[in-house]
Amino acid sequence: MHGLTSDPTTAAARTPGQVPSLLTLARLTTTREPSSAGLFWNPAALIGCLLLSTDRRTASGLALDLPHRLLARDFGRSRIVRFEDLDFPPSLTHEPTRRFLRDTGLPEDAFPLRLGQDDIALPTLHEHYEDPAAPAHLIRLGTLPGDEDAVIDGTTGTILTWHHPTTTLRPLTPDVSTLTYTLWLLHRTVTPEATAPGPKGASAPLEHRTPRP
Repeated sequence: MHGLTSDPTTAAARTPGQVPSLLTLARLTTTREPSSAGLFWNPAALIGCLLLSTDRRTASGLALDLPHRLLARDFGRSRIVRFEDLDFPPSLTHEPTRRFLRDTGLPEDAFPLRLGQDDIALPTLHEHYEDPAAPAHLIRLGTLPGDEDAVIDGTTGTILTWHHPTTTLRPLTPDVSTLTYTLWLLHRTVTPEATAPGPKGASAPLEHRTPRP
């Protein structure tokens, strides 16, 4: 991993072959005031994140280690959904993904992803569409623009898009941590002032969903 850069001018002075680390991107994005950030800073950090994280793994088994408090601070604690083991379908066997969904969670409504409103949490595509032909190893997270679903490959943890009418599957992000980091960066780009913590308490309740048998 490259060394940290606290001064953006230092980062700009790097040789073209040097790429700032994910930690550098995250640190600069979170510490700089929104008014002083360049117009293209967050998109550049986002693109850098996705490029650098393709084959990157931390001790957690994912590309990034994102704390729950980061999401709770910027989205509001009550708007972060953390799942329980009973919410996971049997096909979700990728343990780093299970741990992230349980410990860190996901924002319930952060452009462009809106978490699903199914009766059960994290349904497979087979369960959601009640279609025997839909892949049972793909778990639906929620909806995306263009009539597409964001899904998790339960075996690898890869995030993909699924268009049910055409049964088209496309890669989206390497894993759930990079998906969440993308949503967080986009949120800061659109609403940089939205950094006040939400009310104290547990994460968003899941009482409206039916526990798996």
